[in-house]
Amino acid sequence: MAAVFDRPAPTGRQLLLGGGHLAALWALAFVQPLLDLLGNNPDFFVARGNSTGDILILAIGFTLLPPLVLFGIEWVVSKVNARAYYGLHLILMGLIATFFFVPLVSDVFTARSIIILVVSLGLGALLAWMVFRFVFVKNLMDILIIAPIVVLALFIFNSKTTDLIFPNEGEFKVSADSGNDTPVVLMIFDELGTSNLMTRDGKIAAGRFPNFARLARSSTWYPNETTTAFFTPHAVPGILTGINQDADTLPTWQEQPLSMFSQFSKGRQLHVLEPVTAICPEDLCPDTEADAGQLTRLKSLFQDLKIVEGKLVLPPGLARKLPDVSSNFEGFGEGSQDEDPVKLGKREHRRGDLAVKAEAKSDPELYEEFIQQVPASDRGFTVMHMHLPHQVWKYDLQGNQYNDSPIEQLSRSLGNWMVNSNGITVSQSRMYVQTGFADRLLGQMRRKLVKLGLWNKALFIVTADHGISFEGNGVPQRQADKRAMGEVANPPLFIKYPGQKKGVISLKHSMTLDLVPTIGKTLGVGQMYKTDGVPLQGPVPKREVTITDPEGNLFTVGLGEMIRQRRAAIARADARLGTGGFYTLGPAPQLIGRRVAPVPPGTADVLLDEPDIGKDYDPGEDLIPMFITGSWNGSVPAAPKRAPVFAIAVNGRVQATARPFDFDGAVHWGALVNPASIHQGKNQIGIYRVAGKRLIPLGGNS
Repeated sequence: MAAVFDRPAPTGRQLLLGGGHLAALWALAFVQPLLDLLGNNPDFFVARGNSTGDILILAIGFTLLPPLVLFGIEWVVSKVNARAYYGLHLILMGLIATFFFVPLVSDVFTARSIIILVVSLGLGALLAWMVFRFVFVKNLMDILIIAPIVVLALFIFNSKTTDLIFPNEGEFKVSADSGNDTPVVLMIFDELGTSNLMTRDGKIAAGRFPNFARLARSSTWYPNETTTAFFTPHAVPGILTGINQDADTLPTWQEQPLSMFSQFSKGRQLHVLEPVTAICPEDLCPDTEADAGQLTRLKSLFQDLKIVEGKLVLPPGLARKLPDVSSNFEGFGEGSQDEDPVKLGKREHRRGDLAVKAEAKSDPELYEEFIQQVPASDRGFTVMHMHLPHQVWKYDLQGNQYNDSPIEQLSRSLGNWMVNSNGITVSQSRMYVQTGFADRLLGQMRRKLVKLGLWNKALFIVTADHGISFEGNGVPQRQADKRAMGEVANPPLFIKYPGQKKGVISLKHSMTLDLVPTIGKTLGVGQMYKTDGVPLQGPVPKREVTITDPEGNLFTVGLGEMIRQRRAAIARADARLGTGGFYTLGPAPQLIGRRVAPVPPGTADVLLDEPDIGKDYDPGEDLIPMFITGSWNGSVPAAPKRAPVFAIAVNGRVQATARPFDFDGAVHWGALVNPASIHQGKNQIGIYRVAGKRLIPLGGNS
């Protein structure tokens, strides 16, 4: 090793070659995985409102700036001491190469993160040493100096993001025929299936979702609605355009110039919230992301991509501890315990450093303000797409944010569930509560239209882009799969036509593609562009339920099979969660409210994930500690229904029940408790095992 350092001071050429080696390893270890992911997912940039300049600054800066900084440091050190330079260069080469090997080692064998890191570090050090010792390895690294340019060029000129970097000019023409003076309001929820709203008898669950139920009583409900895709960037454009484009078509107005905005905007006051797609051009719908300024957008992009990069290059065990990046397009680090809380109900709002949307408003605040700004015009045209009840599930019924947990994400990037039905129950109950907040916003929109005197005359449409599957047993959460059609392919659709006061249930096989022609017919538009849908005021053709995935593969089942799967999903949810209120969801709702004795000191058969949860709760500063989770030192049987029932008590009364399940090498449990049971200051949490009529203490926060 001494021979490595006993060399004369590096020449200028040697310094440049050494910097090139660092740049090559940096490109292969860090740049290529990230740019490959982003290159195949241009929707990430569309949803964030990133400009061509943002994308190029990111790509060029991330590829070249870190190696240039390291080269500068090495150059300074070389002027001070040659041995120090060679030692530093060896260390930097080894460290960067470590993260090149981490994914390779992780793919070869399963081990603890520390073992994967040690093995990868050893391989990185070996590679760095070989570059110093063997001419052929050094020559190979010399050749790889071109890697940063190749990786960068492939991203810019030969990826799916290329069309976003060099967009078509696009020709957006506003139609002269925008119809009569009927106000139009379209609310698009996200990741909401019809089965989530229904009871076994085919009605809306009014006890949970009073505003959806009220809407059903005064509108036309189409329970057999189907979407076009399992993913938002394709499904939402189907709603907004009525055209079923190829799966890889960008969700932008340049790529999809024919839409309800081009058809119906003339002479209308547009009020649009379009957070994921960009079908409405900026001239008509100013982009709040763009208004935030490039520096703010780049800061947000950098913060989020740090987490994405970590997911790509860290060992699986460490990557899982990072915030989920599969459920949204931005704000991956939001909602952590280190940030201030969102308190919508008390009008105390929180944002961290990622203030990017609508002047740093939280989503709940943004939605409420958007509803309050609906135009008081007979020619108003309102389109509101919301990330609700879409993951990450983190809001209570009022839109207040609650704490996170190690069991927050129980599926693989919207793929297969990693837990049995007891674990899925935890996630499904959280989804129902967040849907309750969506129901609240629906009620606010109705009241606003009534207040403006527009409700009776308005065309009011409520739908969603797609649903989500909670079946488990190998059925993915939200990937293309024929077994998931009853939950994922069947979003709700309610249309209150102008003057309609009595509810109607239509069993037509409606599709999201039908909304544009239906609006056109309602408005009396005579010159409509050609869509793939039909107006729902008339007959609909016989058609299958056909869904595409991001690669363009089609999945088809008959309408009857979709309905059968939906019925099974409703029955499955009832069996797991019961049919009661939001904070009684679980295996033993009859225990809710029962008084319990304090847990004896020293009882520790269960451990809370947050040992001090609720001990010093400050409503003005803390996230609501209502997601009570932990681990158990026992074992669970293979049959989920045979697992024991746990009762979770807050301040002396049972507030939730749950069953334990295996996850990530341990036995976990968790449930939401009613936030009304938690008060300021100290809260006593107790966990008990249900044994007949007895409750056996297992542990808590005493």
